[in-house]
Parts: sequence; C-alpha cells; structure tokens
Amino acid sequence: MERRSTTRFSPSEIARMEKLVSSDRKEQVLVDSFCQKLVEEFNRSPARVGSRALQATQVRGWFLDKLPASTPKPASLPTTSEEKPLASEPDALISEIKTSASDEEKVLALDTSISNNEDALSADLPKETTDKVPEFEDLQFEAKSSKDSAWYDVALFLAHRKTSLGEVEVRVRFIGYGAEEDEWVNVRKAVRQQSIPLESSECRSIVKGDLVLCFKESNDEALHFDAHVVDVQRKQHDIRGCRCLFHVEYDHDQSQEMVNLKRISRRPRYL
Repeated sequence: MERRSTTRFSPSEIARMEKLVSSDRKEQVLVDSFCQKLVEEFNRSPARVGSRALQATQVRGWFLDKLPASTPKPASLPTTSEEKPLASEPDALISEIKTSASDEEKVLALDTSISNNEDALSADLPKETTDKVPEFEDLQFEAKSSKDSAWYDVALFLAHRKTSLGEVEVRVRFIGYGAEEDEWVNVRKAVRQQSIPLESSECRSIVKGDLVLCFKESNDEALHFDAHVVDVQRKQHDIRGCRCLFHVEYDHDQSQEMVNLKRISRRPRYL
C-alpha cells in the first residue's frame, strides 16, 4: 500500500515528482545532486513566492516515501520522565522504557486504541477493518505540527521531557525535513500511531461521523488534516476502483469539501 506524502509540496510539485518516479529516471531521484537541482527548480517557481523555501532533504524524503525499499526504519516512541537524548539502538530504547517508564507513560506510548467510532465495530464490516495489534518495534507514528495543525510522519524521536504540568513532550523530526523543522510536541495530544491509507475494497468501513486523516490541497500547499465525515455518497465501483465520494469537515478550520477515497486515511482499529 502506498504511503501518503508528508511534505508541504504544491499539487504541481507533487505531479512533477510522481512523473519522475514513474519514468526511466527513477534510479536518479535519490541522488543528492538530482534532489538539489529539482528543489532549486521548485523554489524558482512563482507558486513559491511568499512561501518557505524547500530543501533538498524534503524532496529526497518524498521520494523515499514512494520507494518502499528505501523507506527509513520506523521510529519508536520514548516515554521516560526526564529530558535527555534517546538511545540510538532500538533494543536499548525498548529496555529503557521497560525499566524506567511509569505505568501512565506506558499507556501514553502504546495507546493504539483510537478508532473511528467509540462504539463497537459493526459485525457486517469486512474483517480488514479490524487491525492486528502490531509488535512494539513495528509501530510507526505521526505527529501534529503546532505551526499549521497538519499531521506528518515521524522519522525520529530525538529527546523527551516533562513540562511543569507533568505532561510528556517529545522532540520529533518529520520525514522529509531537516533539523530546523524539529518540534516539541505533546505526546498525549499530538503523537499517535500512523493513519492507514485505504484500499478500494475498504471504502464501506468509512461511515458518517468517522474521524479520518484527509489530504487537503490548495494553490500553495498540500497537507494532511484531521476531518470528520459528514456524509457518504456510495457509488458503483468500476475498473478504476472506488468511485464513492466523502463529504468531510476539517477539524482545524471547519471548512468542508467532497473528496475521494484516495485522499482519506483511517485511524487504526482494535477490538
């Protein structure tokens, strides 16, 4: 299943990179000089006027997401109480969490119980809509940026600390971004298990009232935001896959639009 993009690219930039991935030049897209040349082209575009300049690492990160064999290793979530750099080896980090994290913080770290509905899943939904609880080392996370309220896939958890109110925060690095974009985020409010893109056969698992992660495109950016499903227009599937339309309302600004299934990712569901 193709992973969603997590970078702040315009629709035209995304189309350009998708064309490169599908062309005979796809072997070049991870080369530093190639990414640098491409990002310079993007930054010269009139569409970038007034926007933050892109970096070659962001372009390379986007290509990494599109090439599964080159995707970075998943991050593991720290939860110890004092601020300090995280262990570099996964086994060391897991050991540290087991020995020093409080019960409350362990719940925060491993809270994968978020589902689309608070009620039990309908028995007539496909089995694929109930997820298998992943092993700890297989967990992947996304974090909400305080800069734009969008969600981004996490590449690394760099450090952790407790606030004066006792809240646990982690410093995250987003996939496709450099150190200058690192942020401190609240574990309870802004870190969660990565949302799951949907296959055409899974469209009936999305119903009115569901919380989804929706890809919102505008003239100058394309980001992922939390949204709730207002209504669903079921349509006959064809050779292209799902043709249903989903009326969503974005949580951050209450704007609404109709989107197709490809722009929606669902929250993990566990029995």
